[in-house]
Amino acid sequence: MSTYQYYEFKAVDRPLTSAEQGALGRLSSRADITSTRFVNVYNYGDFRGDPDRLMEQYFDAFVYLASWGSRELQFRLPRRLFDPALAQPYLREDFLSLRTTRDHVIFKFRVDVEDADGWTEGAGWLESLLPLREALLLGDLRALYIGWLAASECGIGDEEGGEDVEPPVPPGLGESSEELQALAEFLFVPMDLVAAAAKANPAPASESVPRQALAQWLSTLPAAEKDALLLRVLEGPEPLLGAELLHRFREAQPREQGSQSAGTRRTVGELRDAAEAHEAERERREAQKAARARVRELEALAPRESEVWREVESLFATRNSNDHQRGVQLLVDLRDLAQHRGTLADFQRRFADIRERNARRQGLMRRMDQAGLG
Repeated sequence: MSTYQYYEFKAVDRPLTSAEQGALGRLSSRADITSTRFVNVYNYGDFRGDPDRLMEQYFDAFVYLASWGSRELQFRLPRRLFDPALAQPYLREDFLSLRTTRDHVIFKFRVDVEDADGWTEGAGWLESLLPLREALLLGDLRALYIGWLAASECGIGDEEGGEDVEPPVPPGLGESSEELQALAEFLFVPMDLVAAAAKANPAPASESVPRQALAQWLSTLPAAEKDALLLRVLEGPEPLLGAELLHRFREAQPREQGSQSAGTRRTVGELRDAAEAHEAERERREAQKAARARVRELEALAPRESEVWREVESLFATRNSNDHQRGVQLLVDLRDLAQHRGTLADFQRRFADIRERNARRQGLMRRMDQAGLG
C-alpha cells in the first residue's frame, strides 16, 4: 500500500546559487528545484536528505506532511533579529523546539496524530503559513502560543493531571487571522481552544508602526549611520533591511502594556474546560441562527403552500429519482411549515393520502422513511 510524504523548502532571504541547486539535485532525482524552492513528493521510499541540516544550510521555511498524521513546520530567522529568550516559555519538547546556529534561530513545530482522518495534500500549506515567519521577526508570538497549545492538545501536561500552566497569552490571539487559523488546522488545534485561550488577554495585536513615530525615531539616528543605511540600499536589495530597522525601532520603544499577568494563567485542564464551554456556546448560537433562518424559509414558503402540494404530485408522477428526492424534500418543508403554524393534523391527512396512492412504489416509500416522514 502506498503512502504519501510531502517535503517543501523555501528560501526567502536570499536565492539559492546554481551550485546549491546542484547539491540539492543530488539528494533527489524527482525534486522540483528552483532558486527559491525545493519540493519532493514520495509515495514509496523516503527522502535521503536531512531537513534540519538543509534548513541550517539553505532555507528559511520548511513544511512536511505524511499520510499517517505526521506534520512539521520550521522557520529560520536571523539571530540578530530575534531574541531566543522570548520563545522559552512556549517551547515543548518534541512539539515546539528551538535551536540556534551562529547566525540563525530555527523553530520547529511538530505533531503526530495517529487517527488523522485521511491525508491532506501538502501543496499550498507553506504559502499559507509563511506570513507567520515575518510576524515572528516583528515580535509577534501568537504562533508560538498555538504551538504550545498543540502540545497540550496531544496530551502533554496530562501526567500532572492537567495542572501544567500555560505560558503568557500574546495579545491579539483572538483576532481573525488566516495564517493563524491555518497554523491551528495544520497542528490539529481546535479553534474553540484558541478562542477560549484568547479570552485571557483581550489586548489587540500591535498595529502597523505609525509613519510619524517612525520618522521621529529615524531623525534621532546619527547622520553617519543613516548614510550607511542608504549605502546598503544602493548596493543591492536586502530583504531583511526593513525588518532590521523595525526591530531596532521597537527595541527603542517603551514596552507595551496589556500582557497577561501570571496570576491569570490557567492550567491545561482549565483550558480544556474553557474550550468545551466555548464549543457548546458556539454550537448553541449556530443552532439558534439556523433555526431563525429556517423560520424565514418557511414563512417565505407559506404563500405558496397550495402550489407546493401540486408540485409534489407532479414530481412523484415521473419516473425520475431526482424528481422523487426533490418531492420528498418539499414534503419535509411542508411538514415543518405545518409544525410552525400549528396545522400538523392537516398536513398528516394530505400526506397519508399521498402515501396510500404510492404505497407500491418501494423506492419512493423508502425515501420518505429515510426523511423521517414515515
